[in-house]
Parts: sequence; C-alpha cells; structure tokens
Amino acid sequence: MGSTPHPLAPLWQRAAVLGSLWAASEIVLGSFLHNLRVPLSGHILTAIAVVILVAGHRIWPAPGLLVRAGLIAALMKSASPSAVLLGPMVAIAMEGALMEASVRLGRGRVVGYMVGGALAMSWTLSQKVFTLLLTYGPDLVRLYGDLIALAERQVGSIPLGPWGPLLALGALNVMVGAFAAVVGIRLGRRAPDQPAARPGSGAGQGWSGRVGGAAGGGPRPRLAYLALWLMALPLGLVTLVQLSPMGKGLVAGLAVLLAAGRYGRALRRLARPGFWLTLVAVTMLAGALAGSLSSEDGSGWWSGLGMGLGMSFHAVFITMCFAALSKELTHPAIRRWMEGLGGGQLHRAIHAAFATLPLVVASLPPAGEMVRRPVASLGGLLPKLDDWLRTLGQPLRVLGVVTGEKGQGKTTRMGEVVARLRERGIRVGGILAPGEIREGRRWSIDLLDLGTGRRVPMATRDPGSPWPRVGAFQVNPEAMEVGRDALSPERAARYDLLVLDEVGPWELAGQGWTPVLEALYGTEVPILPVVRRSLVEDVVARLAPGGGVQVWDMGLMGAREMTEAVLGELEQSEMQTAGRRER
Repeated sequence: MGSTPHPLAPLWQRAAVLGSLWAASEIVLGSFLHNLRVPLSGHILTAIAVVILVAGHRIWPAPGLLVRAGLIAALMKSASPSAVLLGPMVAIAMEGALMEASVRLGRGRVVGYMVGGALAMSWTLSQKVFTLLLTYGPDLVRLYGDLIALAERQVGSIPLGPWGPLLALGALNVMVGAFAAVVGIRLGRRAPDQPAARPGSGAGQGWSGRVGGAAGGGPRPRLAYLALWLMALPLGLVTLVQLSPMGKGLVAGLAVLLAAGRYGRALRRLARPGFWLTLVAVTMLAGALAGSLSSEDGSGWWSGLGMGLGMSFHAVFITMCFAALSKELTHPAIRRWMEGLGGGQLHRAIHAAFATLPLVVASLPPAGEMVRRPVASLGGLLPKLDDWLRTLGQPLRVLGVVTGEKGQGKTTRMGEVVARLRERGIRVGGILAPGEIREGRRWSIDLLDLGTGRRVPMATRDPGSPWPRVGAFQVNPEAMEVGRDALSPERAARYDLLVLDEVGPWELAGQGWTPVLEALYGTEVPILPVVRRSLVEDVVARLAPGGGVQVWDMGLMGAREMTEAVLGELEQSEMQTAGRRER
C-alpha cells in the first residue's frame, strides 16, 4: 500500500487512546451540559478529565503520557464546529501539562496526583477569569469592585474585600480537583477487575454532527489573513482601552464586517441575535446599576450604562478575532509544521485518536447517565483502554480510496471497476449504493449486495416514506441489515476485496456503517471505500491513521486505469501479507 509509514510509538498509542477518551467526554458530555445551560460546565468537564487522566496513568504509568494526551485531546477539539476553539484547546493542553508536571514531581505518589488535579481545576478558574478580563476589558474590574462595594453595604464587611470571593472560589476548585484525583486513583486501581460497560444508546446522538463540521466549507485559510488577525488582536485591545463606547462600537463593527465578509458561512453559529442582544442588555443594566449605587446621589447610572455598552463591544471584537484565528490556523503550512513535531508522531497519534474515537463514543453511556453516575460511568469505560489500544495495532486493511465530486457518478464508475476486476478473477464483495438524481441532488438510494446481487431500497427524501428519518433521508432498517450482513467479517472472508460505497458524513459522525467497520479491524480482507472528494482527508484519517493510502480520483482515471491500479495494489498488499505470515 505505497510507502510504509513510520510506526506509531507505544507511548503515543497510549496517549492517542487516552486523549480520545478525554475528547469523547468533552464532545458528548460537553454538548449535553451546554444544551442544558448548566452553570460551571467547564469545571465539571475538567473534574471528569482529571479522573480520566489519573485513572489512565495508574493503568499505564508512563512518563510523558499525560502531556501527550492533553495535546491530542486539545487538537481533536478542533474537529468541533464551534466558531471559537482556541480557549478550550488551550485549557485542555494546559490541564494535561499541569497534571504531567505534578505527577512527575510527586513520583507517582498520591500527593502528586492530588496536586495535579488541584492545579488543573485552578487553571480552569484562572483561564476563565483571564478570558473575562480579555473579553470585556478593564471596565470589568471596575464593575466587579462596584458590585462588591454594593454587597458590603447590604451584608456588612466581606473578608479580604474584593479578593475574598475569588479566593473562596479558588479554594473550592482546589478541593474539587484533589477529590477528582482521588476518585481517579481508586478507579485506576480496580479497573482491570471491572466488566466492560454496556454501549449507551444515547452516545451516538451526542457525537452526531460534531466531526462532520470540521471538514465543511468556507474560504481557504491564508497566511496573510492569519498575520492580519494576529496583529489586529493586540492592537485592538490596546486601542479599545482608550476609546469611548461609540469608538469601541466602530472597532467592533469593523471586525464584524471583515469576519462576516470572509467567513460568513463558517461563522454562522455566531449569528445568534438573541444571545448578542441579551449580552448587551445584561452588561448595560449591570453597569447602570453598579454606577448608580456606587455614586452618592445615584447619578452614576449614565456612565455605568456606557461602561456596560463598551464591554459588549469589547466582547464582540474579541470573539470575532478568535473566531477568525481559529479558521486561519487550519492553513496547510501550519498543519505541516504540526506534522513535523515529535518526528511526526503527534500528527500520526492524532489520526490514530480519531480512528479510535468512534469506538470510544459507541461505548459511552448516555450523557444523562454520565451526569447522574459519573464515577460508575467512567469506571465501566476504563477496562476497555487496552482493547482500544489493541485496535491501533490491528487497523483496517484499506487498499485505497476511490473518490470524485458529489453527483459525479462514483457508484457507476465503481460498478464498472468491479465488473472488470471479476473478469480478472478477483472475488469482490461489499456494497454499492446506486440511486436516483432529481433536480441536481440525490433523491433516493438503493443498496446492492455485491456478493449476492440482492438490491433493496435504502433511503429516500420522500416525506411520505414510513422509514425513520436520519438527516435529510428516510432510511430503510431492512436495507441497513442487508448491508451489515454484506460487510460482516464472516462474509468478508470469502472475498479478495470488499467495496464500501460510500463512506461519508454518517460514518465520520460514528453512525452509518461505523459498527461494521469496527468489526473488520484486524481482518485480512482489503477494504476499498468510495468517498466524496471533500471528505477524503477526514476518511483516511479515521480508517487508516498511519497514512500511506492510495487515492484514485475518477476525474483523472477511467475505469480501465483504475482497475489496473487496484490490481497492482492488491498484488502488493498480498505480498506484504504473505511476508507478515512468514515472519
């Protein structure tokens, strides 16, 4: 299968699995907490991360594991379609680094884990305070001081004045972090004796749609724009401090116009009028109230109102800058630089973590159960760490990838290739997905079992269909069962090649044919997936994290050329398999 990729080191393999579990908790549980508007959801996620890291380190006590897991989980966070990612990514990476430093200094003793948990939780609080100051500017300090003064007039003196509430909150975070570490120690100690967790029925919903957004549209990132926003951020912060509320509004408006003009579609999740109107109303009212109560005659409400409005404009400017930077940092040059870090091990480990993620998510209990019984939920997942690790050593045999544009006729071309391969004596199994195109879009999809020749309707856009809806289609459960049988390891063993038409957004979201692909890990039969061109990179990262996979573009190759290429790759793959058997 082309050049043999450099192997992924064992430590990076373990970090990939642990980072994937961490990222899964962030994606599934984080989405659940966000949708419920749960206060301090970031602190809850950090406490769970501490439990995962400590328990994972007790199972695999290797130096460097925690900081690597933090880097991988942080970079996996970039798969989220959220418009602002830098803050959470920095927090995750720093939590892993602080845990690593404390565990090393503590030499694996309980106190090291507890200090690490306390530091990780404290970082979450510190970053939250810093983010608030960065977002709303120095006026926030004045507003906070006015509110503390108001509280003292109502309830009496507050110990340590304005510092008192912050120190109390900090002490609470330290205690929670240390307690989470103790929980992780207990879970890591007894994990090998626990039975495997039952896959949760609600996990798929939490993961659905999260990864697919990473590969979505939007403008191509450019280094010039990256430099522009990197300069605009500090210059804007310095300028905003000196401006009136009206001046801040002009700067914020310019940032919105620039970001909307370049990233309009990509930043559609920030287009939430209700949220922004509420932000403006709350900050203005808080400023007016604090200003009125802090002045002797109550005349300070007007200046307080302006202060609150200025804080809102400050928040808009910062949000636009970070949203733009999040997009431009995906530039291929930045990616190539990251690929070279650690001799390429970090890049390969991220691919491995993404390949493991569907297995992890499928094993998660429903998010509600994780909230109600977090310790038991995590305890049931830890025994699977070694199983997920073994999966990295037994990947799918991806022969190559056939690709083309959406609606270009990939299924028809693949059918021609299958016929030519069979003429050459190749036993081909798997599935094709022929369908009907109406008004430039796919209206219905059938499923063709290449092994038996059976063809059944699989999906339709017809709103009158009785089948359950999945995305834009109603999907036939019977067809899915036929496909699962056609792609099963038992059926796959009969063939020289297994075609899968196609691997797309459903599979990237942990749905569709993902369970079947998981069952094929470690099997001998080569897989030939059909993938739309825009998703090739993501699909290869999930199915073949080691890289080295051939990509055959039907826009550049005819059926005859593609058939010869597949035959050549099959021959080379068989030689490699025979060599492994001899060894």
